Amino acid sequence: MKTGGSLVTFFIIATLFPATPALGWGTEGHNAIAHIAQQHLTRRADREVTRLLEGRSMAYWSAWADGLRGDGRYDLLSTWHYANADEGLTYAAAPKNPAGDVYTAVVECVSRLEERGTSDSLRAMYLKLLIHFVGDMHCPMHAGHPEDRGGNDFPVRFQSRASNLHRLWDSEIVDAARPWDALEWAVNLDYGTQRRRPNPELSAGEPLDWMEQTVVLSHRLYDDTPRGENPRGENPRGETISRAYITRYTPVIEQKFLEAGHRLARLLNELFP
Repeated sequence: MKTGGSLVTFFIIATLFPATPALGWGTEGHNAIAHIAQQHLTRRADREVTRLLEGRSMAYWSAWADGLRGDGRYDLLSTWHYANADEGLTYAAAPKNPAGDVYTAVVECVSRLEERGTSDSLRAMYLKLLIHFVGDMHCPMHAGHPEDRGGNDFPVRFQSRASNLHRLWDSEIVDAARPWDALEWAVNLDYGTQRRRPNPELSAGEPLDWMEQTVVLSHRLYDDTPRGENPRGENPRGETISRAYITRYTPVIEQKFLEAGHRLARLLNELFP
């Protein structure tokens, strides 16, 4: 998928009108993943990443792409944060969005960073997008069902209030699982691992494999999450998400953060050998 001309135009606009990154777990989770990844860059890759990011950390830019959402000037990227798959389908078998999805976005960013002759400003843009989209690729409801908009129309009852499956897995269950900020997530999960080198088990596979793993997890969550009622009311009915559910899936959250961080590091080490 080649969209270079359109993305060049997008980058010029983004430079003139910088967006404010989104707040909440979106930022916190992406920051944690980016921090884990940066600890496992080779020295050479770390120098090049730091140079392209003008001395800022990867975590600093990790939610930049989310800050562009909802602004019509950046509609080109609106579908690049997710890849929907119907119940029972793999990513490979699911219908594809012609505007692109999170898997094709990762492939596109890697391809552009591999090209010789690309300006540093464009390389920096693709790097910021890659940092973000690898994180999105590991979020289970970013591979949800198209008929309910990735879980946005799947009502759940969480802590006695109305919510939905997408919001639950984007932020609420993470906040309930551990009382940690982004740095605490990164340090506590990745404690004791060898620096400057990704864990070969965590970083194994290719982006298509990672996408398929997220689809499998997404299907599992649809089957295992109690559906609520009255999703937009002040007094939602139905079974509440239990503490047992949160406890059961806390290791899954931790594993996805670690995988995303180590896999991102591996990609960047290969891009900047």
